[in-house]
Amino acid sequence: MSMLSGEKVIIIDDHKLFTSGLFTILESIGLRVMSTFSNGKDALIYLQTNEIDIIFSDINMPKMDGLELLKKLRKNKVSAKMIMLSMYEEPNIIKEAFACGADAYLSKNTEKAEIIKAVKKCLDNKKYLNRKLIKKAKKGSQVQKDTFTLKYKLTTRERDVLELMLKEASNNEIGNSLGISKRTVETHRKNIMLKLGAKNNIGLARIAITYNLFN
Repeated sequence: MSMLSGEKVIIIDDHKLFTSGLFTILESIGLRVMSTFSNGKDALIYLQTNEIDIIFSDINMPKMDGLELLKKLRKNKVSAKMIMLSMYEEPNIIKEAFACGADAYLSKNTEKAEIIKAVKKCLDNKKYLNRKLIKKAKKGSQVQKDTFTLKYKLTTRERDVLELMLKEASNNEIGNSLGISKRTVETHRKNIMLKLGAKNNIGLARIAITYNLFN
């Protein structure tokens, strides 16, 4: 098996057992793990004064989730390659990760050989998504009902519309605020209701509060 050549990496994951296992795997394939973090905020501070080649990050973490971390890193022009490792296989979350600047997205059940393949693709400035997730993305998958998956089941625009809906803004007010037509707002409303399984605005508010969608 072809090994890598000492690229510097960090791991960001709040599950210590997984971090420990990943640390061992990465070191065994020739990478140098410089540090590990349990949340994105601490990693951001570290990256202000340290140059890293590759960042391995979980998606759902306390304080700052992996997608928010991605946005901040790209905004701050951090050049490190971003490989997301997650238990989430929801197509919308995968798409959002790449839209936010991910270089690769892997399942946490990924084999060592696939990690090597993903790293090599990223270092060659190519995107990578392992085959298992490509198949699931094509078929679609059943979303778990938790705060993270419900939030990212919606598109960015749908989340914007939902936030204004919960503030009791009318369709016209939402349209004016977001620069879209009233008809487009109505379409977004229908899609949001369908995706979250709500029958009316009261049900929608209950889901948003129960799952803390805007915390």
